[in-house]
Amino acid sequence: MPPRILRDVLVVDRSALARNMYQLLFSAQSRFRVLFADEYQTLFKRSRRLRPDLLVVNSNALDRDADVQFPCPAIVVISKDRLDLKERLPGRKDVMPIEKPFYPYELITVANRLLMKPAALRKAKKKAARKKEPKKRHG
Repeated sequence: MPPRILRDVLVVDRSALARNMYQLLFSAQSRFRVLFADEYQTLFKRSRRLRPDLLVVNSNALDRDADVQFPCPAIVVISKDRLDLKERLPGRKDVMPIEKPFYPYELITVANRLLMKPAALRKAKKKAARKKEPKKRHG
């Protein structure tokens, strides 16, 4: 049996009920380790060692009209009143907005899709690098 590859998912949400839902959803997959935070703005300034594979951010944890940059692929759970995020996030390849209410397994599907993209990009880069290498002659 191959070893399990654990992915770190950082959930930024203040709601205890939402945290329980995320814990149940991601833990049931047996390949995710779930971490939690209350706020986003100073999260990565305080801990430089924090390198999650995926962020799940509640839109209520983000300031209005703030520049939103994520260090890794992210899912932003958007409430209906956050028109600023609805306008800015579509079109970004590393961020998937999901509007509330959503189906819980939709979140897992999007998470798996976002986590597959970096692996596919790494494989494509390796393949391109191999094509560029000069062929070695044995002689």
